[in-house]
Amino acid sequence: MNLDQRHQKTRKVTLVGVGVNAALALVQIVGGLIGNSQALLSDGIHTLADLSSDFVVLFAASKASLAADENHPYGHGRIETLASLLLAVLLIIVGISIGLRGWASIFIVDKPNPEIITVFFAGLAIVSKEFLYRYTIRAARELHSTLLESNAMHHRSDALSSIVVVVGISTQLLGIPHMDAVASIIVGIMILWMGYRLGRKSLDELIDSSLDQHLVKEIESTIADHDEVKAIHSLRTRAMGGLGFVDAEILVNPRLTVSEAHHIAFMLEEQIKVDFPRVIDVSIHIDPMTEGEHKDVSHLPSRHELLLALREAWQDSPVSQQIEQINLHYLDQLIEIDLVLPIALKQPDNSVDIEKLVEATRNLTHIGHVSLYFKQPF
Repeated sequence: MNLDQRHQKTRKVTLVGVGVNAALALVQIVGGLIGNSQALLSDGIHTLADLSSDFVVLFAASKASLAADENHPYGHGRIETLASLLLAVLLIIVGISIGLRGWASIFIVDKPNPEIITVFFAGLAIVSKEFLYRYTIRAARELHSTLLESNAMHHRSDALSSIVVVVGISTQLLGIPHMDAVASIIVGIMILWMGYRLGRKSLDELIDSSLDQHLVKEIESTIADHDEVKAIHSLRTRAMGGLGFVDAEILVNPRLTVSEAHHIAFMLEEQIKVDFPRVIDVSIHIDPMTEGEHKDVSHLPSRHELLLALREAWQDSPVSQQIEQINLHYLDQLIEIDLVLPIALKQPDNSVDIEKLVEATRNLTHIGHVSLYFKQPF
């Protein structure tokens, strides 16, 4: 699923939430005022907060779906993370406000009991919010969207708080005083806790926390199971807007060609993105199997420097001009060299000159084993 399809799905789910929340907030607030229920009124304000959060989701989803560009090479997924953080702050503010209103209403003298009709309104809110939660969380898991997950948790918090409202109103109708106000306070605390959890998750993404460890272990297993991967040097992951980015260093046979090593990395990158749809970007770095630390080969001469030294060492060799290919293998603290010669030189008359060529090569600093190959013409 590409970014545009992801945005369209997010938009559709959120617009359904807008419609349900708008109708439900109106019913709850009017029902709370008419039915004298502080808890139902508080729940209606909470639903209004969800309605405003729906518009934040719509805006953030449209911006986050923009493709990567020169200034944003990793895309715009952080907009989703920032929007999720904003929703968390909104929840915390609403939770504190509702809790304080509930606390203040406890001290109101001769406050009338809520009407029984308010139980029906609260029950309607439970059904509506639970529907929105299930509908939204299904899409969030399909799209691996932190933003939709945040909105789904808003819906679930509303459903739970409405249950508290039903209990509070019912117990007060049965003769226990102040239970409507107590229910309002409990709703505020629940919303506050939900905001804290969402805010913490968003902050984790902003500081590049890794993907969840179960997913990381599965990715690591996928890489390790490849036939040509000898070991995993390092594996780093991070989340952005609910999606995953993976960087890995793998150890392979040091004698693989560059093209074969590239093919291994490319196939692994594609396999990870197919097996784990949440991961949208993978970068595989190839290390030779013998490399323990990068510093072990940092002192070795570059190819350009080594070729200059070889030409000087071979200046008296009559066969050096016929070398067709020179392959270098940077292994541990030495460089091994493969020399490819034409098959025509594989004659007894050339053996002495070839041996001198090999000996001159071995005498250079940092040179280990020298291998000869004779190439058959096509």
